[in-house]
Amino acid sequence: MGNATPVPAASPAAPDTAIGRAKKIDEDVTDAVLVGDRVVLKAGDKIFAGPLNNPIERSMKLDAKCGELAPGGPNALLPCEDGIHVITDQATETAVVGRGTNYSAAVGLEGGRIIGAHADSNVVDVFGADGELASDFKAANNGSQLVEIPKADNDADVKLLEVNRPETSVHELKLDESRAGSALRAGIGVGKVASGDHVIAAADTKGNQLLIYTATDVIRLHQAAPAPEAPWAVAVDESRGIVWVTSTKVNKLTGYDISSGTPVKVADINTVADPQSVVATEDGQIGVFSATGDGAQIFDSADVDKAIADFKQYAEKIREEMSVREPADKLPTGAGDTKGADDSEGETK
Repeated sequence: MGNATPVPAASPAAPDTAIGRAKKIDEDVTDAVLVGDRVVLKAGDKIFAGPLNNPIERSMKLDAKCGELAPGGPNALLPCEDGIHVITDQATETAVVGRGTNYSAAVGLEGGRIIGAHADSNVVDVFGADGELASDFKAANNGSQLVEIPKADNDADVKLLEVNRPETSVHELKLDESRAGSALRAGIGVGKVASGDHVIAAADTKGNQLLIYTATDVIRLHQAAPAPEAPWAVAVDESRGIVWVTSTKVNKLTGYDISSGTPVKVADINTVADPQSVVATEDGQIGVFSATGDGAQIFDSADVDKAIADFKQYAEKIREEMSVREPADKLPTGAGDTKGADDSEGETK
């Protein structure tokens, strides 16, 4: 249990049945985040940035041992052994926050605050917009990823979710109170986690399922659904109310409608090999990136809508099977058959 990692593909990608536009990238892309209308990628010791249709427009180099790329408001963040590197959407570095400290995870918030989890302890640092340390507090060890929790309508507090892959758990961090909050087990081997306006989505890589959390008061597992083998990356598609999941072992991108309270599979798309990263833009585009040099697959909004339309018949069947039906006869079988009972009684007299 725990310590989930991406599972290598069992077979090559199937370009003959794939949709979308292929983009050649001779790099192993392991992370992708949106910064405005551009995407920033991490591939080994290289950082790329560009529009979704040309994601390697610009590049720079950083230490390959750095952690996962993370969203940072108007920038991207990269936690490294020497601090948190602030990277623009032009693939340039503007600052190193927490210089000299080894960080395993980071995230940036609206207003300029940056939060980093120490790699060698359970300390979480909170930096102000000026880059200076404003506060710190203790949370869980092994912070693998930090994700901002969507705010409830009546909640002004800023909260984060700390993902702990070794222990396959998620922990609430209450920044305004400088303390850790509630915690939950996250499947049997949690992969990547992403948040939207109202939900948090997580891939349970070892459990082969999609997990949907809410955190209006405390963290709650709200929904769960089976996913194709070895799900790893997730993206919340706000324009459609769909969560997208990539499954690395079978080279799949699967879409789930989460509006009904139970995830319903609404799209099933073949992808590039080893799809370890996925992004969903505000205008409905999807980008999937290979971690074994198979390039990128860019889906225009029309491509995505067609994939959903092509799967509609199967999705409706799934919804029908999941629907609650009233029994035709609410009485136990045979309870209304009084004639048979009377006849039987008469025969024994």
